Amino acid sequence: MESWICSIRPDNFAQEVIWETKPLLIICLAQDDGFSRQLAVLREIAEKYEKVIKVGLLAQDSVEICKKKLKIIGTPTFLLMKEGREIDRILGVTDKEALTHLIERHLSRSPSKNEKGKPIHE
Repeated sequence: MESWICSIRPDNFAQEVIWETKPLLIICLAQDDGFSRQLAVLREIAEKYEKVIKVGLLAQDSVEICKKKLKIIGTPTFLLMKEGREIDRILGVTDKEALTHLIERHLSRSPSKNEKGKPIHE
């Protein structure tokens, strides 16, 4: 796994997702023909926002377990989490501009009662 991205598995889910204090961009991505293109986009995002967000990839052998916890129905799915809550998501192949917009839209906001998700429990 690349050093700029953390691998999210059931055994580290609480530490990497629930207890994380920085905004977290989680990617559920099948390792198919489009994997390397989407990974290149993620590298750019991780480098651009390295001081303010964390980027995580669901480990391939843990995708099914984590998909249930995160209510992911298809791949690729990009989830933006803040303080243990999902605040936004993109379903489908995306580009740097769309991910940048997703992140910028939420960086200065705090989760509120009106945010999309409830806290995720272990």
